[in-house]
Amino acid sequence: MRLLTLFPLALLALAVPRGARAQSTSGTAPDPVGFATKMSEGPERHFMFNAGGGVSFPISDAGDRFETGGGFQLGAGYQFLRNLGVMAEYYYSSYSIQADVLTGSGVDGSHYMQYGSLNAVWNVIPRSTLGFYFIAGPGLYHRKVELTRLGGVATIPYCDPWLYYCGTDVVPVTQILGSRSSTDFGVGGGVGFTVKIDGDLRLYVEGRYHYIFGDSFDLPDGSSSKADGQYIPVTLGIRY
Repeated sequence: MRLLTLFPLALLALAVPRGARAQSTSGTAPDPVGFATKMSEGPERHFMFNAGGGVSFPISDAGDRFETGGGFQLGAGYQFLRNLGVMAEYYYSSYSIQADVLTGSGVDGSHYMQYGSLNAVWNVIPRSTLGFYFIAGPGLYHRKVELTRLGGVATIPYCDPWLYYCGTDVVPVTQILGSRSSTDFGVGGGVGFTVKIDGDLRLYVEGRYHYIFGDSFDLPDGSSSKADGQYIPVTLGIRY
């Protein structure tokens, strides 16, 4: 009789799902939508950085005077939410003056630009292998233009006993005709595309538009103009 009583109870115990037995044992309510799991993950807060380089295109008035240049970018920031953060960046680029601007004058020149900016970064699909983001913010831009001319040649003594050579070399001497620099406020914004490499480390390509509010200066005809600058750098690098 004891076996006949225990046998139906054993069948009933096997028929009850394991999840239901666990819930009844722990005394917690079921979580059919996984809300507790999502809440336990929370926002991913961590430090960010990026490093890259590429080409920079002067446009508008700057594009009429300077050739396409190159530069590099460094940044560091903090991600407050999974898809929102703040990034501080430094960028340096250099450009040559277009050949037809100073034709026949024997004058050459170069242009340098560097800036520091503070940007908001919005990662649209942060968990995807292929992602994209928007970035925008204000910055402080320093631009410098330097005009030079070949002033002649000079003889420079050179001696290196390890190369078994001692003598004099003839080298060109460059004369700086003029140099002007300006530090101005500006804004920039753009979009970037990312590919996941490993974990949060990603390869990115980014295009950004910068507008610099330059100083006013007087022209020989008595009018005035503003040395505003517009640039579009395209950068390839790594981002974490």
